[in-house]
Amino acid sequence: MISVIIPTYNSGKYICEALDSVLHQTYSDYEIIVIDDGSTDTTREIIKNRFQTVRYYYVENSGVSAARNLGISMAQGELIAFLDADDKWLPEKLEKQVALFNNNDKLGMVFTENSFFNEQGITMSKANKRERLMSGDIVRNIFLNSYVATPTVMVRKNVFDTVGLFEEGLIVAEDDNMWMRIGMGFRVELIDKPMVLCRITEGSLSRKNHNIYMGVKASIEIIKKKYPDLYNRLGMLAIRKKYSNLFFSEGYHYFSQGIQKEARSNFIKSYINDPFKLKTLLYMISTCFPQWVIVKIKDIKRKYNKEVMS
Repeated sequence: MISVIIPTYNSGKYICEALDSVLHQTYSDYEIIVIDDGSTDTTREIIKNRFQTVRYYYVENSGVSAARNLGISMAQGELIAFLDADDKWLPEKLEKQVALFNNNDKLGMVFTENSFFNEQGITMSKANKRERLMSGDIVRNIFLNSYVATPTVMVRKNVFDTVGLFEEGLIVAEDDNMWMRIGMGFRVELIDKPMVLCRITEGSLSRKNHNIYMGVKASIEIIKKKYPDLYNRLGMLAIRKKYSNLFFSEGYHYFSQGIQKEARSNFIKSYINDPFKLKTLLYMISTCFPQWVIVKIKDIKRKYNKEVMS
């Protein structure tokens, strides 16, 4: 049996779509566990009135990791699948993952490709996980690139007995932290076909780069203190590259808004951490140009890209 764990916080607007996507699976041997992490909207009433077979638990707000951990502790299935309350599964998702587990008893985790959507429809049809994650060291790739969307993941329950539960002290990268720990000791497979629709909301787009940086920094500190084998597996080169990517992202955010001083500061930090990244150096130099020159370069670049695409 599969235990489907859905943490939710004020997701009454979307929870029906998420639950319906589970109920319409071609694989039917599952239980659904909803951990309501202190919602103040109509989530409780919606589930109690429309989804009587769901195991629903209300808890004081403690964060998504604590909610998932509680769900794992209550799970009766041999396999654990995660779904976020605002995302959706395609009908064959569970069936295809179970088939892989049944064919390989050494397999610890299976995740799938996913698409992204908003109120207007599909915005990206594929995240190219095969290229980004499955070539080379999957643990290092997850650390550098993320891309393992939690609603795509299924794990053998006994894996958590070995690697432990989600780190409840993390507010960023808590999922990557878990997938890396699983990848350290168990085989991980990818279903290279979108089986999940991940919703893009205003909230998901508004996370501040600084907060992400601080969250990733906290994640690295926890890895260093609690998981030394994982820390050594990553190595300082990958860690510096991660910081470089974060600083570049923040620098580009300021650069796109014409805030050159802040952009330059972050590009310099990015370059210091990864001096072999020519792209960072070019952007760093460009922040020394007058704004009208940058606007002109951007205009030329847009026209070139448009000609290439046509």
